Amino acid sequence: MRSRLPVGALTPVAIGGVAIGAVLIAAGPRYPVAVTLDGAGAGTPVGPAFGVWPLIAVLSVVPAVVAVMLLLVRQRGPALALIASLGVVAIGQVLLNVQLLLDPIRAARAELVAPLGLGQLRPELGAWLLLAGQLLTVIAGLAAAREAGALRGERSMDEPAIGPRTPPGAMVAGVGCAVLAGFGVLTAPYASSDPWLVPRSVLDSPAWSSAGGFALAVGIALAVVLACSAPDPRVAVGGLVGASIGVLGVVVPKLAVAALADPLRITIGPVLATLGGLGLALLAAWVGHRGRRDLVFGSAAGLDRLAGPPASVLAVRCRLAGAALAVLTGGATIAAALTDPLRLAADLPHPELPTRWLLVAAGAVLVPLGVATAPRRMGPAVRPALAVALVVVPTVAGEPLGELLGVLGLDGVDGGPGLWLLLLAVALAGASALALVLAGGFERDEIDLVPTPYEGPVAAASAAAAVLAVPAFWLPLVDGAGWAPTGVLQPPFGLASWGLLAGFAVTAGALLIAPRCRPGQAVALFGGVVVVLVLRLGRLAVAAGQLPPDGLGEGAWATGLCLLLVLVAAPIALRARPKLVLSSVAESGAEREREEVRP
Repeated sequence: MRSRLPVGALTPVAIGGVAIGAVLIAAGPRYPVAVTLDGAGAGTPVGPAFGVWPLIAVLSVVPAVVAVMLLLVRQRGPALALIASLGVVAIGQVLLNVQLLLDPIRAARAELVAPLGLGQLRPELGAWLLLAGQLLTVIAGLAAAREAGALRGERSMDEPAIGPRTPPGAMVAGVGCAVLAGFGVLTAPYASSDPWLVPRSVLDSPAWSSAGGFALAVGIALAVVLACSAPDPRVAVGGLVGASIGVLGVVVPKLAVAALADPLRITIGPVLATLGGLGLALLAAWVGHRGRRDLVFGSAAGLDRLAGPPASVLAVRCRLAGAALAVLTGGATIAAALTDPLRLAADLPHPELPTRWLLVAAGAVLVPLGVATAPRRMGPAVRPALAVALVVVPTVAGEPLGELLGVLGLDGVDGGPGLWLLLLAVALAGASALALVLAGGFERDEIDLVPTPYEGPVAAASAAAAVLAVPAFWLPLVDGAGWAPTGVLQPPFGLASWGLLAGFAVTAGALLIAPRCRPGQAVALFGGVVVVLVLRLGRLAVAAGQLPPDGLGEGAWATGLCLLLVLVAAPIALRARPKLVLSSVAESGAEREREEVRP
């Protein structure tokens, strides 16, 4: 059912919403965001750790000014794309501001509130202004997205068949920057020596802050993907600029207050997010330059460049990028295990990670897999195995990261090179997995399979293994105390549990997808699952002398049975012979050729 609103009706809503929202966000920190509670009902305003209100005001007003300027020069498409990207990013900000209203202390917003003691705090006018400003930005983004879609539909009939297009490589670069920014916003915003100001990562935050952090990371990625998928490079530039400003508006105040306030210190998270935001700005400049150059020089000699490289070329590029990142991931993991994770005062004991050799094993597996993924002949066959095996990095690193981050910030305790290398390894693993998944998508554009029914011995064994993956990761490996969580359901729920959840999701997904793949791809997926399960059981081997008298837990037995089923399914899948067909694009071209030669 078509909307009755004419094209252009929601543009004032988008512009007015983002402008009023920017004013409210800029004005919020000028009023008390929280006050202390006392018996008389009045309260004392609690200020930020350091006054960065001018920076917050500038970052909130700049996108509205840019959008208005674009409209004044009759660039409505880029202006709407900018506002839409801001609205998507603002959804996470709304949830974070809800936590600021519910409990200002646990919100960990040092740029807005820095508590001075254990007394309870009450939200004040500034917090409500911030929430209202972010809500208006979300509404403006929804209006802009609807208006941009209607505007694109109106112009589709008048667009020339050949003209400037958004470069295909922008998607890969944009998603890489979005991953970097998303990882940055999920980590702790700063380190603190103030006992009343406790920084929290998204995984250790209250419910609303955790949901807001995840929504913020997903919103950044969604804004970048939508911007890079726009065929018009001007619209893509607007969306990328909006995503860049949205990221910088979130992380730059945190970075500034951590650098300027005495009890706070800068951590790697906001730095990575800032680099991701700046990378999006550079990508927008490159896309705009390419679009303008193609508009001027894109005659017959430039048509191939405007069309972009074929899917096979993009598949090779993504595969090589994923292989290189996987080798770097393995190297960073090994280096993290062999270097000091913390810098301690002279009177403190030196810690030793129980999973150090498990990290070395994970890195030792990823380096040769990454090298094997690069060659032209072997690479496409090894790529699925590497894409699955990369999940061992967060699975293995979750336990030591939880322990290290739990003591970081105490007196005499600071992050060492091992900790930062481990965080870098997790980020590189995510970027490598994303590049390899994109490579697989481009490969499927060239060749596809006839739909096969989900039946037969391979499907049965794979489905049974997927079912066993639930207790394999959710139940503990050992019965008894003295160990960190070795199962998702084993308390306390922390970084180790999140790493196990990632391992479970990738393992179960690979087992369910494998029966529908070509034989080589299915065997590679099973091989990656074997790597994950073997390293899962390796947690028992690295501390065999610490096994409790109660013996192995249900998770260990389920992991062993799951591994056995995967080893049975792999040789059966290798003997399958699916029928290969051309992709839909190639098939339609072949059909047209048959019609042309038909008498």
